[in-house]
Amino acid sequence: MKMDQTIKTKSTSSNTALGEEILLRESSKSRLVFKPLLVKNLKNPQHCIKGEFTFQVKKPSGIWEDYKTLNLNKMKDQEWIKLSLHSEEIFNLITTLDKYYGIFQKYGIRQGQNEFFITDKNVRPLLDQILSNKDNFRKLLAAGGAEILDKLFAWMSATQDSGLIVDKLQKLNIDNLKKINSLIGVSNLRKVLSIWDQNKNNSDEEFWQRTLKEHTWVISQVFSHPVVILQQKAYVGGKVIDNTKGNVVDFLFKNKLTSNVVLIEIKTPLTKLMGAQYRQNTFAVSQELTGPINQVLTYKDELQKSFYNLADKTNSRYHSFNPQCLVIAGCFSSESLNDIGKRSFELFRTDLKNVEIITFDELFEKINLLVLLLENDNMSSN
Repeated sequence: MKMDQTIKTKSTSSNTALGEEILLRESSKSRLVFKPLLVKNLKNPQHCIKGEFTFQVKKPSGIWEDYKTLNLNKMKDQEWIKLSLHSEEIFNLITTLDKYYGIFQKYGIRQGQNEFFITDKNVRPLLDQILSNKDNFRKLLAAGGAEILDKLFAWMSATQDSGLIVDKLQKLNIDNLKKINSLIGVSNLRKVLSIWDQNKNNSDEEFWQRTLKEHTWVISQVFSHPVVILQQKAYVGGKVIDNTKGNVVDFLFKNKLTSNVVLIEIKTPLTKLMGAQYRQNTFAVSQELTGPINQVLTYKDELQKSFYNLADKTNSRYHSFNPQCLVIAGCFSSESLNDIGKRSFELFRTDLKNVEIITFDELFEKINLLVLLLENDNMSSN
């Protein structure tokens, strides 16, 4: 049995909203649907749904299209039409329309596009059992994080027993909302760590750029000041007269308070950090690392040269005051460097004036430390 269902509506006026087609009958080439329309009936508010039965045919593209076989307005004397519904079709129609009646009675006509989460009544005893025990509730949040909580709130907003559910949540006697936020935060952090653990050998730059775009807060952990993403694949200048040779940096962040930008170049965990041993007591830096360093410095140079021209053409307010550059590349733990190699790497990157280098394992170790910090905080609070 389906435990939940999402019903969508779209307002067509201040007094009407179109529901989703209710599928009643379907074959490989044709189907019968009912199109419900929620209406604000001032004379009788209970009479809040009308609609029409429609036959549809499948086009070669796979799209269903309304099919009219008869214009009822042109029917002649002695002509008639008959539409038969099977028992399961009537049951499907009535039970689905009943949900639309419930939505209208609770929310009326909502403007724009809306989505309502309908939960089977059999779920309520199970949820009641979870909410009646503080430890069960905490385990639920820890396991499912924000996604579970989001579904819970969606169900609460749709059910007629929302007041009862809120009352049970209050009786959990959880000290404060901070603890719940910490549990959700730990779950989200662990999700990111799981992505890292499963993709340490992923050499796809686009994958890492997408991942860090979806979790931009991971990059923000690098900086001592608050930063927010300004633009991914940001054009920073450099085009010549034939509109070629433009420079595009992977990420452009900015200081949330000063609006000064940060240029970020993303490579992969498999980017080689150090090359061959140069002398007995030193290693050379690999071209795979010096390449993106020079690349991001070029981007910085072009941005500063083109700043005023670019700033005039964007609504995003930002500045370019000798901006920071960051390169995320390589995996320090996989290099298997001896003490001389480690020293060479640290001497190189710490002596760089305008570019900061952080490896992928260092970046995600920061996230791991956050998890430990939050978990220890929860344990001490309990």
